[in-house]
Amino acid sequence: MTIRKLHRYLALFAAAFWLIQISTGLAIVFSPELDNATLRGESVPADAAALGARIHTIEQAGGHVSSLWVASRAADRFDVFYHDQSGVDRLMRVDGAGRVLRDGSGDALFTNGGFFRTLTSIHTSLLAGDVGEWIVAVSGVLLFSSLALGLKLAWPRAGMWRRSLFLQPARNAAARFYGIHRTIGLWVATPTLLIIAAGLALVFADTLEGSLNVAHEPPVAAPRGSSTTPAEAIAIALTRFPGSTLTLLAMPADGEQWFRIRVHAAGEVPRLYGSTTLYVSTADGSVLREYPAAAASARRTFYDLIYPFHTGQLGALPGRIVLLSIGVLLITLGVFGIRLWLTRRKPQRSGA
Repeated sequence: MTIRKLHRYLALFAAAFWLIQISTGLAIVFSPELDNATLRGESVPADAAALGARIHTIEQAGGHVSSLWVASRAADRFDVFYHDQSGVDRLMRVDGAGRVLRDGSGDALFTNGGFFRTLTSIHTSLLAGDVGEWIVAVSGVLLFSSLALGLKLAWPRAGMWRRSLFLQPARNAAARFYGIHRTIGLWVATPTLLIIAAGLALVFADTLEGSLNVAHEPPVAAPRGSSTTPAEAIAIALTRFPGSTLTLLAMPADGEQWFRIRVHAAGEVPRLYGSTTLYVSTADGSVLREYPAAAASARRTFYDLIYPFHTGQLGALPGRIVLLSIGVLLITLGVFGIRLWLTRRKPQRSGA
């Protein structure tokens, strides 16, 4: 089988999966901004005492908070994941002062912010759990292979680069579609291959983290007790890294004697979720372990860059706009590839 036929058959076989992955990926590039735009309320800087008081209020009512995650790039809105007194999963969006902006089921597919969570789940697992993740991974490998084959086919000869990178007039539909398909492919293939590779790495993130031996290990032991409040733990983390913003507070799980906190420290690469991690004792507020992004090894830095690169966050707002543009061009590439295939089949049908 020739490279051209293999490229064509791969594209036709997996086109529907690729369209789902690309379109859902595009839809969630600006999901934090779009989601928060549906909620009223002013921008309020995060207040450790107020956020801690909100957690305390939930638990006083019989609920159990598992974690608090940043929900805006300005770090002024947060999602509180908790079980209510009946054991039902719930999700509460609060502002930096701990005021409730919305509260509802944590499993909702469309309401209570569920629309963007559903899109994310489709993008990462097709709503099918571990099986879906493997399907997404296989689909990604096929897309990577198809793009690599297409790039090899489209690679211009010496002296033909300028002509190939810019559209040229064509006499018939087939030549015109081929020219558009090839030109777009030459522009987007290389960055798309890198984005796909990062996406595949995210599917196996835990395995990759272990292989690189860069996991943030929790403390082996810690003083027992519960004198430190969530508000105090947040304040300790933010004080330890001046100029940082809170991105995660994970409450102690069974048997744990610490809060796990992530902050986006000053100087870190742009990303919604910071990578600087601390473990703060529930007994005395001491920092049991910390993993500053600024002091990370080259392997850990590489690992931490995969997610913001894949999502475009690495380049801040311009990076996400570029990612969005690449996604649109990738869909356009597929459309003209299919149109080219259909156009070339017409003479065969007429002859038959």
